[in-house]
Amino acid sequence: MSHSFAINPSIYGLFESASPWFIGLFALGMVAADIGFSQKPKLIAIKNSFPWILLIIVFSLLAVLTEWKKLGLDLWISDGFCGLVTACLLIYCTKSIIEDKKSPMILQLFEHPLIIALGSFSYSLYLTHGVVVTLLGHFLLSRQLSQVNFTVIFYLIAVPMSLAIAYLFYLVFERPFMSSFRNNTLASRTSEKNIYTSK
Repeated sequence: MSHSFAINPSIYGLFESASPWFIGLFALGMVAADIGFSQKPKLIAIKNSFPWILLIIVFSLLAVLTEWKKLGLDLWISDGFCGLVTACLLIYCTKSIIEDKKSPMILQLFEHPLIIALGSFSYSLYLTHGVVVTLLGHFLLSRQLSQVNFTVIFYLIAVPMSLAIAYLFYLVFERPFMSSFRNNTLASRTSEKNIYTSK
């Protein structure tokens, strides 16, 4: 592999748009889930001892601050703080559910029927939004708009367009496979049950 890099240095360009810190963010989410649900004494102690609300507020402020372009910070820094906000939020909400406390406002928001409906095709949204955002961004940049006009028009168009295309993608590609999987699983379980009872 090292020889291929030496022969063709341009291969480095393949990794210019990579975001390797996403691996760390994914691991952070797994750690948060483990802390939230684990019955291990050490993890329970962590879950019960940290001021999660305060940490959410602090990390949120740092995420917004480090996003400020004038500071010239690398993207992984603001993404890292966003990941910490999400991790703390996961632990806080999980803790509230497990302890059977009154659902915090943010959890009530996540349990709203519209948010649940959005979650049903969130994977399709994850897969398709990048294409929509990129194509729309290039188109608007070619219009030579001011920064304010670009931002307003971009969000007014990008959000509903991303949702609409994601939902269509979900109807055409994702839901048929999910339905087929459920039907096959149900048929398999029914067959196993019939075989077991016949014995």
